[in-house]
Amino acid sequence: MSPNLRKTHNGFSIYLLIVISLLLISLPENISHSIKLTVASPLAPVQKTVSGTGNFFSNGIKKVFSIFGSADEANRLQKKVFSLENEIIRQKNTINLLSKKLVTLSKFHKNWAEDEKPSIANIIGYDTSNLRKSIVIDIGKKHGVSVNDTVVFETALVGRVTFAGTSTSRVMLITDPASNVPAQFLQSRIQGIVKGESNAICSVKFIPRQERVQEGDKVITSGIGGIFPKSLYIGDVVSIKEKGAQLFKEINLKPRIDLSKLEFVLVIKNRLSEVALQE
Repeated sequence: MSPNLRKTHNGFSIYLLIVISLLLISLPENISHSIKLTVASPLAPVQKTVSGTGNFFSNGIKKVFSIFGSADEANRLQKKVFSLENEIIRQKNTINLLSKKLVTLSKFHKNWAEDEKPSIANIIGYDTSNLRKSIVIDIGKKHGVSVNDTVVFETALVGRVTFAGTSTSRVMLITDPASNVPAQFLQSRIQGIVKGESNAICSVKFIPRQERVQEGDKVITSGIGGIFPKSLYIGDVVSIKEKGAQLFKEINLKPRIDLSKLEFVLVIKNRLSEVALQE
């Protein structure tokens, strides 16, 4: 027999043995046990090899599914941890904000009339263009807010309500160029007008150049005009200039509160509005 024919014969024999072995493995239990033994005995080595190969692949597939199952579980747990961390941060922020609100209310009542009942409002919008400096708060007419109500943080002036909607309101900040607040110096009692500028500062107008003013002097509301309550802290003098023959000093004022960092404010009812409503 030629070498090529022998190789072909051997290959066919091995193929045939494998097929028969697989058939024997798959035979049902009701087939005669003796037939299985008779036919299978010569094929035991091949059958064992085929069976072992099948077990190898079977175990491999199980391991693959096990690995993918573990990966899915790890991914699920990672998402759960991420969600819990977000919730913890949210709760901490809520607690921190509530704590600040309580402290603010406490300081307000400590330095203000106890019968005053301000409303707490969250800031939900900012307008800080060159022409306007205002905020939007989340309370309005249905919460008792009216135009010209005073807006403060602790006992420092923030601005006044210029528009009251049903559930939101707009507040003109003291830094708005259209803002004019009757004011006076805490120590000297000199009176003037605090006007908003286009940046984060204010100016104090109509202070005669002969009046003595120093950097660091504190300025408060005078209460004149009835819009703003008296004695609210506005800010501190940061610069003073006298130019030529001008009658009044040029005074710049830094607001007591950094208005760009506010998250909430207190709204105080305007007394004149309340009187008008009662009449």
